Amino acid sequence: MPSIRSIALAVSVALFSASALALPTTHNCHEPKVHAMGETYEQAASLCRDLVKDTNVGTFMTVMNGARGPQLEGYPFGSMDYYVDDCQNSGTPLMLLSHLQINMHNIKSSNKASLAIRRLPKEGERGNPMMDRRVTLMGHLVPVEKSRHAEVQACFVAGHPDAKWWLPDSGFHDFAWYTLEVESLYHVGGFGGIHHIGWIDVDTYKNAATSSSAPAVESRLRVQY
Repeated sequence: MPSIRSIALAVSVALFSASALALPTTHNCHEPKVHAMGETYEQAASLCRDLVKDTNVGTFMTVMNGARGPQLEGYPFGSMDYYVDDCQNSGTPLMLLSHLQINMHNIKSSNKASLAIRRLPKEGERGNPMMDRRVTLMGHLVPVEKSRHAEVQACFVAGHPDAKWWLPDSGFHDFAWYTLEVESLYHVGGFGGIHHIGWIDVDTYKNAATSSSAPAVESRLRVQY
């Protein structure tokens, strides 16, 4: 007998396919954007803001610069890292990074980086990562001004108490404070196309309210070209 989860997945895919075929297509140079009817573009931006604020861990990614050998140059490299939403709750990830890690070796050649964040299941919850919300933030890694170090340290340790053991002021001089200044982001609301999927303008993201202040919405598929 098929499980409830597999039936739900099949229904989601069927709804996505049927709705997409039923809509008129007007082709232009832009990629199609998938939205959830009732879940507006602005609400999707708010959900991204909540995800960034609440998760605090993601996959930090850079491009290999060839320092490890020409055979690796140009490959994407990613590793798990802590972050927190910057102290102003601006949607800007604040990170404490070691200059010894591979990503930071790559940053010496280009400060372009990405941070992939997904909703993590709560304790005791059986999550399905394909159906969970995720977002990839793209931008430039920028050192935090020294005048803000005490402020950002307090914010970061509040989100990650264990980080107190590798703070720059605790003798770990290879660690330093950075922010990922977001310039673009791509959001996937869930599997099967029943939620918003697509690029979100960075200004819309920065100005978005949290989803707790937005009304609940019913998700139905809409595809825009």
